[in-house]
Amino acid sequence: MKLGKTNLSVSTQGLGCMSMSEFYGKPMTESAGVALIKKAYQEGINFFDTADMYACGKNEALLGRAVSELLGNDPSIRSELVIATKCGVIRDENDPMKRGFDNSREYVLECCDKSLKHLGSAVGFIDLYYIHRFSNQGAQIDEAMKAMSELLLQGKIKSVGLSEAKVNIIQEANQALLKYTNGVHQLAAVQSEYSLMTRNVEKNGVLDICRELGITFVAYSPLSRALLTDQINLLGKFEAEDFRQYLPRFSLKNLEHNKKIVEKIRKLADIKHCTVSQIALAWVMHQAGVVPLPGTTKEKNLLLNIEAEKLKLTKEDLDYLDTLETPLGYRYTEEAMRAYGFEDEL
Repeated sequence: MKLGKTNLSVSTQGLGCMSMSEFYGKPMTESAGVALIKKAYQEGINFFDTADMYACGKNEALLGRAVSELLGNDPSIRSELVIATKCGVIRDENDPMKRGFDNSREYVLECCDKSLKHLGSAVGFIDLYYIHRFSNQGAQIDEAMKAMSELLLQGKIKSVGLSEAKVNIIQEANQALLKYTNGVHQLAAVQSEYSLMTRNVEKNGVLDICRELGITFVAYSPLSRALLTDQINLLGKFEAEDFRQYLPRFSLKNLEHNKKIVEKIRKLADIKHCTVSQIALAWVMHQAGVVPLPGTTKEKNLLLNIEAEKLKLTKEDLDYLDTLETPLGYRYTEEAMRAYGFEDEL
């Protein structure tokens, strides 16, 4: 699939690298993370996603090392890769729960240079650079796009995206980028959470505006942080470093309801002789203009995810999945929902 209206082509699904370094329990060793990324490339994935805030740059460095090893014997591989990272969220290494947001021109330019340093010389440039979250409900989006236009001109980035943006921000950012690049560049991608458990982008106009403007929609957490997997019964007990223990959908009072949704998906999976996660991923892949971005730390799950690309869902299958109940629990804590500007979902 082409990434927006660019000349970049992305695989049917990407690989989210965040969980390798943080948030989902004990981080992988660097060597294990590198091996998993290389395996994903060998199995046909060319689209890899990270962010400067993931483990405060360590996840970018992990991805950079994997790219360096891939290119070791064949530098031409770089032209096949689409490396995405993000900026805009401020973290404090001494206070893991603290968050701030900055989309100013100076901050975007500074973050890009830091990300390029983390990613390393083998990566060399960023194929897709996102604004991760928005300060003051998007008040700085014009100057953020001005910074992006400068980075495009300098060759430090190849395309621009937004993460978890509302329709008005997408429209404003797209117009600003066209203005600052004299019509050469528009937004290439918008990334938001999207799965059988999280379908708000269908209702709030985000999917529609992306399709109208020719912007690729990248669906992160297409397996709803493992809710949409055959491992559902293992959930509810987490390692100390696993942030899902704080998420409302995983609370014991909500999990019982959410498990029933998974059981309905399992009925279709049994008919199709596949896993729940493969049904969930295939459903995302059947949505026009959408690229799922599952993350994993296990090769077994990576290979299962890739096998989902072969799964064909009929209209009857899709209609059945449309009858699933709405899950209980917000996708983040209420405090985080407000901080990220997701009040319309509360």
